[in-house]
Amino acid sequence: MESVKLTSPELPMSKVRTTVLLYGTISCVLYIIFLLVMKIVGLLHVTELRMVNYVILCLVCLFEIRRWIKLRHNFVPFLQVFGTAFFTGLWSFLLFSAFCYVYSYYDAELRQLFFENTYGVFPNVPSIVLFFEGSAASIIVAFINMQYFRRYEEGEKNPKNVK
Repeated sequence: MESVKLTSPELPMSKVRTTVLLYGTISCVLYIIFLLVMKIVGLLHVTELRMVNYVILCLVCLFEIRRWIKLRHNFVPFLQVFGTAFFTGLWSFLLFSAFCYVYSYYDAELRQLFFENTYGVFPNVPSIVLFFEGSAASIIVAFINMQYFRRYEEGEKNPKNVK
């Protein structure tokens, strides 16, 4: 009987770690740019616009996984997609909450928004809440990515045709 050598679709953990750190940092930079644009435009007080950060994370994760599929011409297992998107989001929001914590000491308007929303009791809470809110959004983005890229694993789309 002839033995067939199967290649594992899983990526090496070192590559996953590097990619998570890289794309998480890219996401954080995009969040910071969006925050600064909101400040310049005068919409920093509209806190509902933070939803754009979640859209940014989703698009960055879609690009990240799609790039793997394109380079390898093979699917990425759905749990690895989930973990990668989730940890990319965690890393990006950890960096972003640290940035907001430090930046609030230099930006009086942001500090005032933090003060108004916490009633002056816990000035560090907004950064912590930002991290936990981003973590929850990362779970949702990870599930979205997992369902989107499942089609490659199930054969609905051929990974070799990704452009």
